[in-house]
Amino acid sequence: MDIRHLTLLIGLLGTSALCRGEQTLSSAYHYSSSSDAYAPTSAWAVCPPLPDRDYDLSITGPADQAPTHLSGNMAERTGDGRLKLFGDAEAQRGAQRLRASRLIYDETLGTVEADGDVVYDEPTLNITGTDGKFWLDQDRGELFATRFWFYARHGRGEAKKAYLLKPGVSRFKKVMYTTCPQGSNTWSLRSTKVELDQNTGTGTARNARLNIKDVPVFYMPYISFPIDDRRKTGFLLPVFGSSDNSGFELKTPFYWNIAPNYDFMLTPRFLQDRGTQLNSEFRFLQPWQDGLVRFEYLNNDEITDQRRSRFILRDDMRFSRNLSAYIDYDRVSDKDYITDLGDSLSLASITYLQQSAGVEYTTDWWQLGLQADDFQTVDRTIAEQNQPYQLLPRLTFEAVSPLTPAGIASHFTTELVRFDASSRVTAERADLSPSLSWPYRSSALDSTPRVGLRYTAYDLHNQAAGQPSTLTRSTPFFSLDNRLYLERGMSIFGQAYTQTLEPRLFYLYVKGQKQDDIPLFDTSVPTFSYRELFEDNRFNGADRMGDANQAALAVTTRFIDPDTGAERLRASVGQLFYFANRNVTLNNTAPQTNGESNVAGELEMALSRSWTGKADLIWNPHDFTTERANARIQYHPGFRKIANLSYRYLRNEQSQIDASILWPLSPSWHIIGRYYYDLDESKRLETLAGIEYDSCCWGLRFIARDYVDSSGSSNNRVYMAQIVLKGLATFGSKIESVLEDGILGYTERPKD
Repeated sequence: MDIRHLTLLIGLLGTSALCRGEQTLSSAYHYSSSSDAYAPTSAWAVCPPLPDRDYDLSITGPADQAPTHLSGNMAERTGDGRLKLFGDAEAQRGAQRLRASRLIYDETLGTVEADGDVVYDEPTLNITGTDGKFWLDQDRGELFATRFWFYARHGRGEAKKAYLLKPGVSRFKKVMYTTCPQGSNTWSLRSTKVELDQNTGTGTARNARLNIKDVPVFYMPYISFPIDDRRKTGFLLPVFGSSDNSGFELKTPFYWNIAPNYDFMLTPRFLQDRGTQLNSEFRFLQPWQDGLVRFEYLNNDEITDQRRSRFILRDDMRFSRNLSAYIDYDRVSDKDYITDLGDSLSLASITYLQQSAGVEYTTDWWQLGLQADDFQTVDRTIAEQNQPYQLLPRLTFEAVSPLTPAGIASHFTTELVRFDASSRVTAERADLSPSLSWPYRSSALDSTPRVGLRYTAYDLHNQAAGQPSTLTRSTPFFSLDNRLYLERGMSIFGQAYTQTLEPRLFYLYVKGQKQDDIPLFDTSVPTFSYRELFEDNRFNGADRMGDANQAALAVTTRFIDPDTGAERLRASVGQLFYFANRNVTLNNTAPQTNGESNVAGELEMALSRSWTGKADLIWNPHDFTTERANARIQYHPGFRKIANLSYRYLRNEQSQIDASILWPLSPSWHIIGRYYYDLDESKRLETLAGIEYDSCCWGLRFIARDYVDSSGSSNNRVYMAQIVLKGLATFGSKIESVLEDGILGYTERPKD
């Protein structure tokens, strides 16, 4: 939790000088529900209404520029220039009002004395007291035996004495504060003396203690804290949890606000089964730069008997409108570090950690980039010969000419890269691809012929005896992309739609060339999908340029709301038809001789604001089988009302269901759950169950999670709890990140 949230919200009382500037209610009241079911509710939605106020909230205007209005049932002016008001006496200046049984206004001294049932009001604050005095010209005042309501934060409390020292600076003696409703002090904060400086955004408290049901649970003889969003040096609240992997875990972070654009976090992390790890993070921000440095260190892991560490450096730089650079470096001491000690709770395994840096220059029509990439493999199942190469360096250039003579557009891409690795073939590779296109567009037809050449050259090292050290490849290509747009009006169940029908014919010819002797450095076969029907190359990377004489035939239909233009449904299906064998293969296997590809389809729908879905399918027409399928449907009828169901299928490899839910049982109670199951292996990949409770002034979250760790070999069980004292602090685990990963569309409860 950020230290700025530990505001000891009694600090919000320090805005009560009579001559304070203009304030408005803005979002002070949130107790009625919005007519929009998706609008975030207030953090105080389950609270009873705050006390009614006899105060005109529409009054605005800076107090120090407004005249002072005095009134009462009876007035008396004395010879020494004082005006005494009796019975419903009132003084008002701008949006601030003072009422009492008796007011004495001294025009000479510029003071107002109040006595008997004193009430001070401004748009978001109400204070009552027995008596008080205000020095209008000096911007200070004092009230005795006060009770207060801070409406913007749903706070209330009392203080023996309140001193308004100067604009924005206040002092209170014997203070109690809580956000709980009247008569229910589930928690309260008490202090002998509090001083608040809104000008610097800081406050101090002496002999401060936190009470739960009138029982002291936390004491600090002195504390300095922020009272707004400005950061403040100090200890943050501890974070704790438990897992099978490391046992009980406790973090005690210390935050150092070095400067407005620099800060540092030092976090001792106690792991019951492994020892104490020290984590640090330094963040820096400049108008041209944004970055962080993070270092994690465990001197001796009591389970593995190893010294373990992780270093992360991220830096994004922009030197001018055109010139930018970046560094993204992440390295661990051993392959099991992420599984054993990483904070990432995502089910997906991490295979590589990347270390890269680059610089880029961009103009309106060309882009030049230089980068270096290295990878640390943290998956033990990947053999050394299959690990990625180092790219030291990689130079790219891409240009789209601003000149289009006779409507002809030109495009040029270049890549120069050096591949490095130990005990393997290495190379310098140049890849150039110029192309020309001549697009034609009308209201019903798009047609784009394109012609180009891909030239790739290699300078190879560590080749086997008898193998060439230089290789080149030239592959001319031609494509013709045609799309037809048809539409009609129609009605389904009384709802009007505009339906489109969009046939697409994409022809591709790539001249074949023998490529068996070219090693593979960064090339793979992409997962076949609907979008792959329209690619120029059936491989990723430049080490293979697939020969092609083929046509993709596809059709898309859309259902569009004619009133809003919103796309309610889009469905596409297509297939490749081959007019020649594909002789170029990834690993120099036999040519592919089938006459057509699998059928690829995709579907996306938003039938209403509540119901959305997405699906894709790869179907084999030869075997009449499904090769791959993914489907997801979500029911989301309102804020924090979410149910998801998805299915993932990969022939002979994967068949999984994933269901998750966030649902209210009442305004105070929410249930949370996820069930992720592999049907083929009859194995639970993740089970998550939790509960959220939200009262007026405090909340509780608890989840239990059992999941397969990143190695895929064992299960890890985690228990996480979080206690929220509204308007004060949050104690416990950072549950939100787990739920955001596990439940699509999850949003946490509002803090205001």
